[in-house]
Amino acid sequence: MRSKSRCRWWWGWMVAVASFVAAAGGAIAAPAAGDADEAARVVARYLAATGGAEAAAAERTLYTRGTIEAFGFKGHMETWTEQPSRHYSRIELGPFKLSEGGDGVTSWRTDPTTGRIVRLTDRDSVEAIESGWFALERWTMPGFGGGSVVVASHERDSTGAYTVLAITPPGGTRAHRMWFSDATGLVAREEAARDQQTAVTRFEDWRPAAGRVRAWTTRVGLPNMPANQMVTRADSFAVNVDVAAVPFTPPDSSGGNALRWLGRTGEATLPFDYRARHVWLKASIDGGPPEDFLFDTGASVTVIDSTFAAAHGIQTKGFMQASGAGAAGSASFATLGSLAVKGPDGAGVELRELKVAVMSVNPMFARFFWGDMAGIIGYDVISRFVTTIDYDARVLVLHDPKTFAYAGREAPLPMKLNGVVPSVEATLDGRDRGDFRLDVGSSSTVDVHGPFGRDHRIEKRLRQARETTGAGFGGPFTSVLGRLRRMQIGPYEWKDPMVTVARVTEGALASEEFAGNIGNRILERFRVTLDYEHRRVWLEPGRHYRDRDTFTRTGVLLGWWPDHVEAMSVLPGSPAAKAGLREGDHVTAIDGRPPSSWTLDGLDAMFEAGPDGRRVPVTVSRDGKDVALTMTLREMLR
Repeated sequence: MRSKSRCRWWWGWMVAVASFVAAAGGAIAAPAAGDADEAARVVARYLAATGGAEAAAAERTLYTRGTIEAFGFKGHMETWTEQPSRHYSRIELGPFKLSEGGDGVTSWRTDPTTGRIVRLTDRDSVEAIESGWFALERWTMPGFGGGSVVVASHERDSTGAYTVLAITPPGGTRAHRMWFSDATGLVAREEAARDQQTAVTRFEDWRPAAGRVRAWTTRVGLPNMPANQMVTRADSFAVNVDVAAVPFTPPDSSGGNALRWLGRTGEATLPFDYRARHVWLKASIDGGPPEDFLFDTGASVTVIDSTFAAAHGIQTKGFMQASGAGAAGSASFATLGSLAVKGPDGAGVELRELKVAVMSVNPMFARFFWGDMAGIIGYDVISRFVTTIDYDARVLVLHDPKTFAYAGREAPLPMKLNGVVPSVEATLDGRDRGDFRLDVGSSSTVDVHGPFGRDHRIEKRLRQARETTGAGFGGPFTSVLGRLRRMQIGPYEWKDPMVTVARVTEGALASEEFAGNIGNRILERFRVTLDYEHRRVWLEPGRHYRDRDTFTRTGVLLGWWPDHVEAMSVLPGSPAAKAGLREGDHVTAIDGRPPSSWTLDGLDAMFEAGPDGRRVPVTVSRDGKDVALTMTLREMLR
């Protein structure tokens, strides 16, 4: 019998943080059925090796206590399970005190950064129930516990020979590959795919405890993220314990770190800047002056830039690897005394003892945003409210979910919440339907994920397709941008959307579970209200609802450094390329003015909305010499 100390909820947190524009899930496809008798023999041998089928059947409940190490922290954990479907775990690891549970119907967990109780829905709920099925080893029961067990392969490596079974829960499509040692009959490892990543659990130190042979040590990790390995070591087991007081069902959801309304209770109206098609809020850390924060529904957690943290004495602990839109990076953790946002009337909110990720975000993002930021406000803050983003009025309203009542005319659309990023169903060209994340942290119209784009051959249908450059937490990445005929979300439809198909193999934009991300070029058409608690979203058309998407009329992406502005990317055949601008050129003047006198929005207004035929003089420094060039604006994406 394996230790039930794998802490499914903690693994979910690891994946959520490591995938910053949202957690997603995939599956290892179940192979064609192999020898059913052989699969049954492997399971029977496992039962015999761990104490016999009779001992397994007599185990009604199991309690496990032990230690856990992950992300540079050490702590302790406890788990309880009860056949056939109930489980509960709690853990203390460094600054985190977390728990999760399920009764076979309803699953829940505490949010790692706020401590709030979150009831799981949609795919998250299905995954939790299936995970509980595996943790309770229902596949060892008669009839494989209603699931499917087939031989997937026979493998050999330096540690020995193995029979690999593909085990799928009842009604599920997610097969776990479990490696059984041909020498001992015990499970050596388990592979469970989650989107484009596969979690590998290794079971070690098998020895008797509480009437059966059990794995006392487990190691869980991702093959390409060695720093994120989680190790649990059991120090005791007990069977058939009393579980009457164990909270398998969700406790009161009002818990979590302190939230205080400032000025008035229940609602706060906050002005925001809309720069580079991103929403920027002013927030104060630990009572300090207001700083620029990106407001991002695609971020799993609130993030503080590492340089900002160091300059302001914010102490960090731990370490983990993380992936973003295009690639991977690293993060540590910190606990803020307070994070506060408020409007000019003093109304706002303050969160205390907020646990955040600390990452180096400015070295990449400052180039695109033409300036540094303190950090990013993510799901752990946003999900506590019903949030209205009024792009026309440039205000963001935070509502208390307990008192919020929608007063508009639109019908709500169902909102899924798989992981931490909200999503809605949308359709491209009247035929390509999928779940799209609502990503306020994206300036795009639609970023189609690579797998969905390939499956639906979207890149081949793009009109006037062009390669572009974007940025994620791990660095820059390339995509292909063009126009499709139309797009639809619920009853809302418009023509000629600009669509980007990602050309990445890892990170959020390589997700197989979602069709893509919907960014601010779409969201700015509406007054958007997100209700996380009730899983619904309202889209109220605004004054830009019918606007046609615009694309750069120059074809150059200018990046900002503290001492210069540089041409980061020049599209072939664009006005910039025809003018002679090259990647790497330092731009010293634009339309007769130094770059320091321009705002990014001012440049965007000219480069995207300037009239065809307008001549824009640009001076660049190249090889120590000033070179005068002239770009003639023209529509590049008709």
